[in-house]
Amino acid sequence: MVFAVPSCGRVTSRLTSCLSFINGHEPTNSCCSSVKGLTAMGKTKNDRVAICNCVKQVMKRLNNYDPKRITLLPKKCHVGLKFPPINQDYDCKKVEVDMLMWREQGL
Repeated sequence: MVFAVPSCGRVTSRLTSCLSFINGHEPTNSCCSSVKGLTAMGKTKNDRVAICNCVKQVMKRLNNYDPKRITLLPKKCHVGLKFPPINQDYDCKKVEVDMLMWREQGL
């Protein structure tokens, strides 16, 4: 059985609750729930590449943001994974290398 990668609509709906964090505020409970949901969606490398590309699309709509804020989300939300600093130049095909902890933590 072949499963489709997560759609950008699903990823975007989860990311929306984290936009205030990306813009400098503390993450809300809803944001942290969303981070955990994104983690659950990232079962395969193709899933994680698709999620990364969707994150890039969402971030493209923001004028000024610090990509390093994305890397802080897992720690702030107590999720045992690592997000790369995704910006417009980030190569999402590298996501497997940059997210080594994603599956290793048993998430």
